[in-house]
Amino acid sequence: MSSENDSISKIRFIHGLMKKEVEELLKLMERTKSPITETGTPPLDTMIRGDDVIITAELPGLTSNDFTVYLYENLLIIEGIRKRYCTDKQIFFIRAEREFAPFKRIMQLPFPVDKDNTQAVLKNGVLTVTLRKTEN
Repeated sequence: MSSENDSISKIRFIHGLMKKEVEELLKLMERTKSPITETGTPPLDTMIRGDDVIITAELPGLTSNDFTVYLYENLLIIEGIRKRYCTDKQIFFIRAEREFAPFKRIMQLPFPVDKDNTQAVLKNGVLTVTLRKTEN
């Protein structure tokens, strides 16, 4: 019984830490009134068409297993890792401009969205996320 209580206490502790971090991020976003990014890549475009917000992200060379897209309140979060494609130790790069690292983009949405009416499609290295405005 005591190990079960310890596990529950640890879960509650971790949940509290995560909640505090997200609340601090939301407060910062409210103060700055602008989108916050944790990394500068991938590049994003945000468009509005009627009742839809459409966000595109350049993700060349990635598959849907390399990243995650999710909503948290009024934020769209895209995070993943771009892994180095060449691991041959005998190859010496003369020039390497592409970034191979974890990435995380956080986009504040312009209006509340219907979490049950979303679509994400990865085609030709471009992720397109379409979110429908919530009907109030």
